[in-house]
Amino acid sequence: MATRRQANARSEQAPSDFEHACRHAELEPQHGLSAVKGEYRPGVALKPGHRHTASIDLDACLLASEPTAARWDYGIGVRGESGQESLVWLEAHPASSTGEVQKMLDKLAWLKDKLNQPAFEPLRRLEHEVSAYRWLAMTGAIRILPHSAEARRLAKAGLSSPQRRVELP
Repeated sequence: MATRRQANARSEQAPSDFEHACRHAELEPQHGLSAVKGEYRPGVALKPGHRHTASIDLDACLLASEPTAARWDYGIGVRGESGQESLVWLEAHPASSTGEVQKMLDKLAWLKDKLNQPAFEPLRRLEHEVSAYRWLAMTGAIRILPHSAEARRLAKAGLSSPQRRVELP
């Protein structure tokens, strides 16, 4: 019975800022982490007092219109105890060689270009002061070493080093 009540309460909640921003960009958000593939969800954790509001699979949404682009994977809305909602961009990608760094930087450049478009402005405003761009590398070796030239390139671009598990926000 509690599950039905929770589902009803969720359906009656007003859409989050993240959901509004997604729709402004003509993207369809999904509740919680639903847009994130099941195989990656165990790699996404929340800091205490936070909850997922919605998520988008940006890669799937834009595949038809940009089939050859280096598209970013996911956007995740997170609300903290203060009630402020923020947005974290998550890319699930192997880190098995240092060559993956350039691929990630290409994806990040694509995402930042997208966020500079007027339709995506509301999404960009939700990034706030958190580390907004995260690299999830759940399987395989992680060959990007801390303090390496590759790690410095990632940090300079504002992208986290690859992590087995990311804690949001």
